[in-house]
Amino acid sequence: MQETVVSQVPVSRQFTNRSYRIESIDVLRGLLMVVMALDHARDYFSSVSIDPTDPVRSWPILFITRWITHICAPGFLLLAGTSVYLQRRRKSAATLTRFLITRGLWLIFLEATVVSFGWSFGFGWPILQVIWVIGVAMIVLAGLQWFPLPVVGIFAAVVIFGHNLLDVFHATADGNWANTWRILHERGLLTFNGHAIILYGYPLLPWVGVMALGFCFGPVVVQTPKRRQRFSALFGAASLGLFAVLRLTHSYGDPGPGLQHLATSTNTVMSFFSVQKYPPSLHYLLSTLGVVFLLFSLADYAVQHARAPRIRAFLDVYGRVPFFFYIIHIFLIHALALVVAASIRPDWQFWITPDVVFISHFKNWGYSLPVVYAIWISVVLVLYPACAWFAKLKDRRRDWWLSYL
Repeated sequence: MQETVVSQVPVSRQFTNRSYRIESIDVLRGLLMVVMALDHARDYFSSVSIDPTDPVRSWPILFITRWITHICAPGFLLLAGTSVYLQRRRKSAATLTRFLITRGLWLIFLEATVVSFGWSFGFGWPILQVIWVIGVAMIVLAGLQWFPLPVVGIFAAVVIFGHNLLDVFHATADGNWANTWRILHERGLLTFNGHAIILYGYPLLPWVGVMALGFCFGPVVVQTPKRRQRFSALFGAASLGLFAVLRLTHSYGDPGPGLQHLATSTNTVMSFFSVQKYPPSLHYLLSTLGVVFLLFSLADYAVQHARAPRIRAFLDVYGRVPFFFYIIHIFLIHALALVVAASIRPDWQFWITPDVVFISHFKNWGYSLPVVYAIWISVVLVLYPACAWFAKLKDRRRDWWLSYL
C-alpha cells in the first residue's frame, strides 16, 4: 500500500514499524474511543435520570452530549470492516477466515464475562453489547470476504436499507424462536423456560451490514489521500442528505415519531435528530455514518498536510489499542463511581448490583454535566500512559495473542 504513505513521517508514527497502518483510521478510531468514554462517564455520574435524547424533556447540551456518542458504535463497526479489508491485502482468505472466526468468538466470550463483570462488579445476566456484535459481525465477514466485493456491497446495502421492513414483526412469546428473533432485530432480555438469562442491547441487524459496508470502504481507503478524502466526503454528504430527506418526509426508516413540531424551535431541531438506536434504525445509521465519513475525510486531510500533530498523536494512541482502552476504561469509571458513592452514601452497594447501570438509576445521585465532563477528561488522561505503553508493546512484538487484544 505504498500509495497511502505520506512522505513526511507524522509525529504519531515515528515509533512504529508497521507501515501498512493508515494513520487517519487510527486517529478516527481514537477519537471515537475518547467520545465513547464520555457516554460511560455520563452513565455512572450524571444526575439526570431522563432519556437525554427525549426532545421534549431534554435540553441542548444534554442532548448533544448523548447524540455525539451515537457515532461510536457505527464507527467501530465500519472501521473494523475496513481493517479486515486491509488485512485481506496481506493475508490469504483462509488465514483471515481463521483469524476472524477465532477473534470473533474471543470477543463474544470476553463480552459475556470480563466486560459484563466490569459493568456490574458482580455476576448477573451477561450483557451483550457492541463488543458482542463486533465479534458476530467478524464471524459473518469471515465468510463474506470470500465473495467478490460487489456481492459484499449488495449484502451490506440490503441489510442496512432493508432491515426496517422487519419492524412490523415482534417476538411476543418466550422460546427459541422468540430469542432468535430478538437476537436478530430486537433489544431486551433473552429467556429460557420463562426466566431471563441475558441482557441484550445490540441485535445483529443491521450491524453485520455496517461491518460489510466498512469492508467495501476499504478500496477507497487505499486510494491516494486526495481521492479517498473526496470520496469519503461525498459518501458523508450523501448519507446525511438522504437522512434529511427521509427525516423530513418520515416515509421509511425509523419506527419512532419522527420529526415533531414542538413548543420551541430548539425542541423541534432535537426531534429531527432524535433517532432510534436500539435497534438502530436506517435514520440512525445514515446520520451517524454520514458524520463518520466526514470525520475520516477531515482526519485524513490533517494527516496529509501534517496538521494538528499533537492532537493526532494523542488520538492515535487510543486508536491503535481500542479494545484494551475499552476494557480498562469501564473498570476505571465504575470503580471511581463506587469509591465516590461509598464515601458519601450508605446505599453505595447500588453500584455493585448486577446490571443496574442499564436498567435503573441511582436515586438522588450524580453531578451536573460540567462535573461529568471533568471526570471524563480525567479518565481519558489517566489511561493515556497505559495505552501508550501497550501500543508500543504491540508495535515491538509479534506474539500471536497481541492481535486478540
